[in-house]
Amino acid sequence: MNNRFMGSLVAVAAVATGLLLATPHADAKVVTDADATSAVTQTSVLQGTAKTDGGIATGSASLTPAAKRWQSATITYKIAGGSSYYHSVWQSAVKSWNRSGVIHLVATSGKADITLADKNSTLGKNSTTVGITYSSYYHDKTMNDLKVMANAKAYVFKNVANRYHYSKAERTNVAVHELGHALGLEHNVGKNSVMYYATRNQMVSKSDVNGLKASYR
Repeated sequence: MNNRFMGSLVAVAAVATGLLLATPHADAKVVTDADATSAVTQTSVLQGTAKTDGGIATGSASLTPAAKRWQSATITYKIAGGSSYYHSVWQSAVKSWNRSGVIHLVATSGKADITLADKNSTLGKNSTTVGITYSSYYHDKTMNDLKVMANAKAYVFKNVANRYHYSKAERTNVAVHELGHALGLEHNVGKNSVMYYATRNQMVSKSDVNGLKASYR
């Protein structure tokens, strides 16, 4: 689900079914988006019963759409806290996007463009949001008709992944999806794209690489 809202580095208190937002400043120059990933049971994946993205995903399945991009194709990231397990999950996600040859994600110990982390969802046992990304961009700055990003934070929700029995490989796919949002990509209508709104078995596809190429040309 892609919940878009205005704000000056807006504070977000809840996600998915309802975002609880701080009141934005009238003179805000930075806009913050939240992009959530829905968990899906293994049965629904195998049977292909996952619902479409509620009209949010647009365009062709052959080209993952984008709304934002970084000013440079070299982008810094930092994995914040967490266990060695999730550090490995995020490292694998980084490698997946770096293999595209379009962007270059570089680790840093200082201030990073993108922060990657894991945490537990506070939305309770009925939450189906397995990952979320908050990305901020400048409302008055564009490149290739895309908003230029200021910073991003991506999370995998451990407790939701546990409840849906996601394997490490499947959690990595969620991390790849969230990192895709942090690079500026939106949801793809095609179920074979890692940017499909409900992620479990999907990996980076040609359509996702094509989307990056179109964004960072």
